[in-house]
Amino acid sequence: MTTIITLVVLFSLGIVLVDGECQTNGGPIDNCCCLGYRNGNFNVKSSGVYTISNFCGVKCSNARVYCDTTSGGGGWTVVQRRQDGSVEFEKRDWVEYEDGFGNLHGEFWLGLTYLHCMTKNEKWELRIDYHLKNGTKSYLHYKQFAVGPAEDQYPLSISGFDSIGLTDPFSVVGSPLNGMSFTTRDRDNDLSSGECAPGNGAWWYNKCGKNMELNDGYPNIFLNNQWHGLIFVEIKIRPQLCEQNT
Repeated sequence: MTTIITLVVLFSLGIVLVDGECQTNGGPIDNCCCLGYRNGNFNVKSSGVYTISNFCGVKCSNARVYCDTTSGGGGWTVVQRRQDGSVEFEKRDWVEYEDGFGNLHGEFWLGLTYLHCMTKNEKWELRIDYHLKNGTKSYLHYKQFAVGPAEDQYPLSISGFDSIGLTDPFSVVGSPLNGMSFTTRDRDNDLSSGECAPGNGAWWYNKCGKNMELNDGYPNIFLNNQWHGLIFVEIKIRPQLCEQNT
């Protein structure tokens, strides 16, 4: 199992790309934001695994992350990917979901610790790209996304859904996920009388099986009043400032 380590906040602009690594003029390197295809004169690289320096603001530290340089202008840090069932998601415990697991070149979960670290100081947005079993390919977009600290059980903050023609699976009536703490098989933080995680993987559950099961053994999502099985899903985030500079 590979422990996934990632990056954090946007400290400065004026980013350029040198020899495949992000460089800034007078500030620390922070995320994938410099790799977007619409970033003016920046030397754009393809999507892939990159080394990010100054992890969590610590000078001379490094982290490896997967950057999506194409979707919606690029600049995204991928925080979860499911595509072939090669990595077990459903039977992992709280510590594993905190630390992250998997392979950046395949299936992985980045880790709650780093999701909080990334989103605690700056404003971030969220995108979920997915392929349904019926062949449909689309995405969900949210203008605001953050994960709270460990002492509060990593609560979710999400808003600004703007995907035309789709219902918001995070806001299903009677089971909204905004504000919910994270739940795993050994840490029950949902509002169900039973336990959601043992049968559905780990997530920010309200009531079991009402919204989405992206970390389930067989990932699926509730869209437009119907459940859909997924053959691919990729969750990614980027600073809101990144979009303003693409």
